[in-house]
Amino acid sequence: MSEERFNDQENKVLPIEAYLKAREEGEDGISQLLNHMRQVREAVPVNRRLQVELRKKLLERQKELRSRNNQANFQAAPTRDEQKLTNKWRPWLTPFLGVAAVILVLFAVTGLWRYTNGVVHLEAAGSPQELTRFWTEAMPLQPAVSPDGSKILVVRGGGLVLLSETGVQLAYLAPPEGAAFRSPSWSPDGRQVSFVLSTESTEEIKQIPAEELLSSAKSKTLTFQQAGPAAKEEKGLTMADGQRAGDGGDQRMSARGKTKYYSHLVYAPDGKGLAYVVSSMGKTSEVWIRFPNGEDRRITEGDAPTWSPDGKHLVVQRPGRSGSYELWLVNIETGGADLLGQGENPVWSNNGYLAFCTEKAQERILTFLSNGEPQYSVRQQAAEIRVAYLGKDGAPALKKLKEDVGWLANSHLLVAPENRISGLEINWLRQQELSGSRGPKTLVLNEVQKCEGQVFGPEGKWLLFARRDGDTVALLKLRLEERWEKERD
Repeated sequence: MSEERFNDQENKVLPIEAYLKAREEGEDGISQLLNHMRQVREAVPVNRRLQVELRKKLLERQKELRSRNNQANFQAAPTRDEQKLTNKWRPWLTPFLGVAAVILVLFAVTGLWRYTNGVVHLEAAGSPQELTRFWTEAMPLQPAVSPDGSKILVVRGGGLVLLSETGVQLAYLAPPEGAAFRSPSWSPDGRQVSFVLSTESTEEIKQIPAEELLSSAKSKTLTFQQAGPAAKEEKGLTMADGQRAGDGGDQRMSARGKTKYYSHLVYAPDGKGLAYVVSSMGKTSEVWIRFPNGEDRRITEGDAPTWSPDGKHLVVQRPGRSGSYELWLVNIETGGADLLGQGENPVWSNNGYLAFCTEKAQERILTFLSNGEPQYSVRQQAAEIRVAYLGKDGAPALKKLKEDVGWLANSHLLVAPENRISGLEINWLRQQELSGSRGPKTLVLNEVQKCEGQVFGPEGKWLLFARRDGDTVALLKLRLEERWEKERD
């Protein structure tokens, strides 16, 4: 038998070499023998099966006792010791809960204070991305975005151009012969599209299902059945409910004799109202709203209306005394208006931001003389897009106005004018070179970079805007991010 057999601890065999060695060294034999026998007894293997059964019974017994204790604790009243422990912690627990409640209230108040007294910044998250470009026309581009942000509508050549969110043309819808489309607007639910149908003698506001625009046809002509005779006439504006056509019902509002022009259609946030502008030759433009009950009401003087998120206010532009446009905050119910400041083409996002355009004189130096002085320069009226926080109902602006604080003066630059040299400027430089002129000269341009409208995307996460650049107008998309700052004194 090998030596490993005696060292196998699993078999519990105790080596006797230690006992033999102790006996050879002359130790007490009896004591050594007793010690060895005790070790052998301790090393006797236990019956594994019996051990497993005993363990199983013990676990079952413990589980039974634990179940009885839980039932007793559930039914029994608190003991005296438990009651003492509860009474001991209650004086500490009540103030703690009170402090926690105060902290929560402070957080809420702080959030509200920050919301009303903080300064909200909406910033560009990168550079504008050009989606597409068109030739300039007499009418501004004025893009319209579907509620989900996946489709874009513009008017070119009198027809509706349907674009994807990346600027790819999906369809072109031509108007009836002798007519032209203008000022498209999506309903908030995305199911309807309203626009102006203009002919030589009439102006009509039409409404068609969005499915007509989302069809897969690349080119088609929209045809409309003529609506019935006017059913209501008020202050020269004829309203009539349209007959049901093959593509669905369309609502018609027509101006007789081409004395009035409709533009700037925009739905209320809840879809229960349609604001539009009525312009007459030699008269000030007016903002009207058509309500679900068919009532058309004049709201105020102005142009380019945009709805507040709560649907109770409008921001409109009016000509100012200085020749530039001014922005006014209008209460729809009362018609009262408050001056916000200079600006045009306002658009109010559903999260409370107001973007608008302002124009300013911009001068750029193209070349220098040998002595370092400017040689050729360009002066032009350039448009920039600015943004300010107006809230859901215009309350932040009204508070500033009551404090005689210029609200729009604290706005922030969102899109700056382009600084690149244009083809027109290059041609002018060539003419100066060919003519041999070397003296200082300035090329004066007018509104080369004019703003042609902008609109927020869903949740105000991006801005789509049109900017004229010489003979073309570019459609650009700008990603946005918001940042809060404490209001500075």
